This record gives sequence, C-alpha cells and structure tokens, in this order.
Amino acid sequence: MTQNILIIGAGIIGSALAYRIGQSGCTVSLLDPSEVGGAASSASFGWINASYENPKPYYSLRRYAMDAWNRITPDLPNLPYNMNGTLYADYYGVSLDTLHAEHTPWGYPFEWVTHDQITILEPKLTKVPKHALYCEIEAQVIPDMAAKVFRQHAQNTTFIKTSATGLLTKGETIIGANTNDGPIYADITILAAGTHSQALAATAEIPVPLHTPAGLLIHTKPTTPLISHTILTDGLHMQQRADGTVTAGGDFGGGSINENPNLGSNELFSRLQEALDSNELEFSHHTLGIRPTPSDGMPIVGSPKNGLYVTVMHSGATLAPGIAELVAAEIETGHRDALLDTFHPDRFIS
Repeated sequence: MTQNILIIGAGIIGSALAYRIGQSGCTVSLLDPSEVGGAASSASFGWINASYENPKPYYSLRRYAMDAWNRITPDLPNLPYNMNGTLYADYYGVSLDTLHAEHTPWGYPFEWVTHDQITILEPKLTKVPKHALYCEIEAQVIPDMAAKVFRQHAQNTTFIKTSATGLLTKGETIIGANTNDGPIYADITILAAGTHSQALAATAEIPVPLHTPAGLLIHTKPTTPLISHTILTDGLHMQQRADGTVTAGGDFGGGSINENPNLGSNELFSRLQEALDSNELEFSHHTLGIRPTPSDGMPIVGSPKNGLYVTVMHSGATLAPGIAELVAAEIETGHRDALLDTFHPDRFIS
C-alpha cells in the first residue's frame, strides 16, 4: 500500500531511509533545516565496524549493516565509501586479546599481524608495536557526503528545508509534524533527527533518553598518501580520505580532550605528528560533533506509537544502510525483522 512518509532529519540515517523507502513506491518528505547532510554526520569520523565492545545482538546488527554497505555501493558508485581495513595497535583501554577473544567466535575476521607485517601495511607509522589486530572488511565513509548521495538518488522524495517543532497527534496516533513553515501530515512520521529526536518525541510524551557526548576531530590540509587504513593507536584514531586530508580523533565516547576544542585540537595534532613519519602535515581545522547516543548505548529503532517510527543511534556511519533496509521492509510489509527485536523504543516505557 502506498503511504505518505515524513522523515525528520536528513543526516546519513534519514537520507538512507529516504533512498530505500522511496524505492518501495511510498511518497517521502525529507525534512531538515540544513542541506549539509546532517549535524552529527558532518562531524563524524565515519568508521564502519562491528568491533565496538558489542553484545551479540548489537554485533549482529552492525555486521548486517556492514554487508548492507556492500549491497548498496554497486547501485551508488559515487558513495564516498572505501573498504580500507583497520589496524588496531591499541583499543582505548580494552585488551586486544579480549577484543579478539570476544569477536572471533562470532566469525569476525580479526587476524594478528606482526611487527614486520605492520611496517609493510603502514610504513609511515613511527611507533610500531610487536603485534596488532587487523580487520580487512572494515571501511570508512564520509557520512555527510554519503547522505547527500542518498538524497540525490532517492525516488519519490521531496526535500523540505525547514525545522520540525513538534509532533502532530490525533487521539493516540501521530499524524505528522508542525514545522516553522506550517504542519506536514503523514501516514508515518520517522524521527531520524539525532539529538533533536528527544525533544521532538517529548512533544508526544514519548521517552527517547539520550546522552550527547561531544566528538572532537582534527583535519589536515591535503597531503601525499601517508596511511592506507583506519589506524587505532594509543590515544589516537586516524584515517586519510580520498582528497588527501588526514582526519584524527582521540576517543569515541566523549572525554577531556573535547572540553576545550582549541587546546584539544593542538594536542591531537601533536599526537598525529608524533604518530606519522612525515614533515608534510599541516593543520586545517577541527570539527566538534554531538553524538546522539541512547542512554543504554543501543540503537533505538521501532514504533512506540501508531504513526511514529524512531531511528536514533550511534554510530549512524556503520548502521545507516542496514537500518534503512530493515525499516523500509517493516514499513512496506508490516513484518519486523528479528534483528531489530532488542532495539525497540518500548524498552524505555515503564
């Protein structure tokens, strides 16, 4: 059945949803006050992985999403996606042995690499450990650019540049949203507005409990190729993008380095200079993103009330195409995939 779908938020999650839902023949209105590709998405490291200390259900969802990236890229060859692999020289206080022991029984393709192998993989690293973990199927994406690609190729979709101010209700049903430009009515309204989803859901008395840790990244000016993979070292994660810029951060969960972005940027750039054997690095700028992280760390994906669907999570960079597939199928068929069972918003309703 053809439905009118309103998606609030045009970051990587909302735009991927528009792309997949539009393919089903539904009419989609994609609403966002900006055309940049999402506030969180534009300040994201863009690391695609399933290794983030996951309980098994979350691991399974992330693995599904990693495969979804490979399913979608043949249809969208201009997606800024690169399966460049990840080298784990350190993992933020978690033992590499623990990381390996937790994930390899689930089939995650971690492999140990030696000092000599590391120097071949990344010859510019200045501090080469005796051994590290390597995962060849992990990837990188530029989330805000990917969001724009999804939006450009979304069928039956109208982009509306405005802000949602609250949800519209009729009895116990959500029937759309109020915006700065007036009401927009829909059969199903999807919240994909990152940190703003909490306040919007609250206008219909629906709890969406979030933490909002800041994520500081630094970006260099374009330089010659220095690193090939995503690299995690002690206190630094880094990758080099296709335009030659090197992007680096200090943590994924928010921390002291983010509290003063200017001082934090100087510290991160010093760490980057120490980590790479190069005199070509020049600081360009920093970005500070606010990560929409549900209070229990797990994604929020599902319908808490008739006419409303919530999609809020960290990390959208990994999950976007998988969530888009699963949610589009649920809306089209009424069947909810078991992969999503753990992540329903009803877990926050006492």
